[in-house]
Amino acid sequence: MLEDSKQIVVVGAGIAGLTTALCLNHFGINACVYERSNEVTTAGAGIQLSPNANRVFSHIGLFDEISALSRRCKGVRIFDYKSNSQLALFDYMKFKRDAAFLFCHRADLVSILYAACKKLKIPVHFDKKLEKIKNGEVIFSDGNVYSADIIVGADGLHSNVRKAVIDEEKPIFTRQIAWRSIVPNSINQDDFSHVTLAPKRHLVSYPINDGSQLNLVLIKEQNEWQPDGWKHPEDPKVVKENFKDFSDEASKIIASIESVYKWGLFRYPMKKKWYNDRVILVGDAAHPTLPFLAQGAAMAIEDSFVIASKISKFPKLSFAFNEFQRERFPRVQRIISASAKNARTFHLSNVISRLVLHFFLRLLTKFLPHLLVKRFDWIYDHNVTN
Repeated sequence: MLEDSKQIVVVGAGIAGLTTALCLNHFGINACVYERSNEVTTAGAGIQLSPNANRVFSHIGLFDEISALSRRCKGVRIFDYKSNSQLALFDYMKFKRDAAFLFCHRADLVSILYAACKKLKIPVHFDKKLEKIKNGEVIFSDGNVYSADIIVGADGLHSNVRKAVIDEEKPIFTRQIAWRSIVPNSINQDDFSHVTLAPKRHLVSYPINDGSQLNLVLIKEQNEWQPDGWKHPEDPKVVKENFKDFSDEASKIIASIESVYKWGLFRYPMKKKWYNDRVILVGDAAHPTLPFLAQGAAMAIEDSFVIASKISKFPKLSFAFNEFQRERFPRVQRIISASAKNARTFHLSNVISRLVLHFFLRLLTKFLPHLLVKRFDWIYDHNVTN
């Protein structure tokens, strides 16, 4: 067990940072959270929370509250963009009935995590932009300096903490751009995620809040670099033009877009070490994950519990950090690889390849539908709280 006198600083008050602080508290360990923004950031829109993430929230006592503000995801339907015909059905209610798949608004999730921190008297400080880490001191741009025995970098893709662990390098643009929007649920889409596949593009839609709105994510391959981040407004006409050949229901919800934000999809090469003497990285700060498996937030949530449990279990910091990396690296590496494979599958442009994919998806859905769901058991059945 970590000594009570140890000072733990968590940098970043997003999903990863707040969950890390809450998991540390669960193990009886105090931490302070520092966030560069002037308030809790609730940018973004919908978020999918799969059972592997929800087991963490259940373990620390937040699942019921999160579930109350979410919608139960019943499964995934895959469609062709042109014919709008259903290619596959992943039926969670039939084959994963006891597993909790949720659609949640990111703002609701972050607000619940922040309220839980306040209730537990976990300090969360705002307007704290990290300048550098030196000799165990966390130095902020406002001149404040804090000594820390452990520093957890939960500050996302463009992590400043990362610079203290890994030689500085620029993220790599993956030649893919994404748009996010929330639109009225004019097609009365039920509680299934719809994924519509097209050459070099795809659309994901699912209901959020009371079901009257749809969260949209539209992704397209393109060579031009786009600025990373959540808050880059885009002209809706640009999105509609890029997806104008989508038909039927997909076409209807795309046409209803009035406000949309874009961001470029970036990654860092997977590094073999996410820590140094007293600094450790979690979530996107350690291993940015592309959104083709909806597992980016889930990996950060899993990280949060594992690093808290290792710090609690092993008094020697180097051993705790090493055990964290030993446990997490293979899983995250496999997730990143599977996500990249999904991206290639979603965006097939060769006509023959697309026909073959469509044939096998329909075949499996008709004769072996359980296998469609079962092939992802390694993701969703994983339980870091065991």
